[in-house]
Amino acid sequence: MRIAIYKIALVVGLLFIFSCREKPKTCQGYSKQQDFYYKLISLGDEAKKTDSTQCLWIEASCKNLADSVFWDTKHKGSHTFFVTKDSPYFLKSLYGFSVGDSLQYLFPTDKFFKEFFKSDIPFFCVKDSCIKFTVKIVRALTANQFNAFNDSLQTYINKQQSKEALQIQNYVSKNCKQVNEFATNAFIEITHPTSLDSVKKGKKIKLFYKGYFLDGTLVDYTPHNWAFEFTYGQEGQLIEGLQLALYKLKKGEKAKIILPSHLAFGSEGSSNGAVPPYTPLVYQIEIADIK
Repeated sequence: MRIAIYKIALVVGLLFIFSCREKPKTCQGYSKQQDFYYKLISLGDEAKKTDSTQCLWIEASCKNLADSVFWDTKHKGSHTFFVTKDSPYFLKSLYGFSVGDSLQYLFPTDKFFKEFFKSDIPFFCVKDSCIKFTVKIVRALTANQFNAFNDSLQTYINKQQSKEALQIQNYVSKNCKQVNEFATNAFIEITHPTSLDSVKKGKKIKLFYKGYFLDGTLVDYTPHNWAFEFTYGQEGQLIEGLQLALYKLKKGEKAKIILPSHLAFGSEGSSNGAVPPYTPLVYQIEIADIK
């Protein structure tokens, strides 16, 4: 009789201990994992779970807390983005979900940009405590399938880069008189020189610009009598090619800048779709003021 009572007491005690274990932390439907939160938005048709031996082909987008998209895979030239065993730690958390599943993550802003973009927080996200990262698993590839895809993708990239180089060479030979190559396949021609203050890191710059395709089609510009003002050297203010080229200019100078896509909007094109992937650009620049 006593043995039976002891057994019952033991079972009750164990049930009590398990019931008192800390439940997974949640916040507005998000579950916590390490230093980020996630929630499952929708389920795919496949029941089989993915694992770290596979390469996950995903669609993804990044938003700030105001739900403004600042990056997504739809604008990548190859329309592909993969998660592998070498991806940042938070992306590898996708393993264990199924093809077709969609999730949304909340990542600390500073860690997200350091891990994902290898950069500091850009000006448009400095006030955000976290980044919304929405993702859908499109397909799971074996290592051999992934390698074959990469080989074909590299062939495509090489072809596009060769095409760009030829386009830029033809443009420069027909439209420029005296240019300097300041980066690979990138050129600058100062059309109105001065001897005033130079553009330097930390200086506040005002400039007017017009951006064109090589065929002369206008893509972007500063409105009449309104100069674009920014602090030179800050992340996210200008595309990389203009950052490099402006360093060679002075107050009051005008210049023509020819950029290959890898220094402009790259294999993704512009986020608004105005500039297609792998598209070289020409900018007409005037440095209005330097403070």
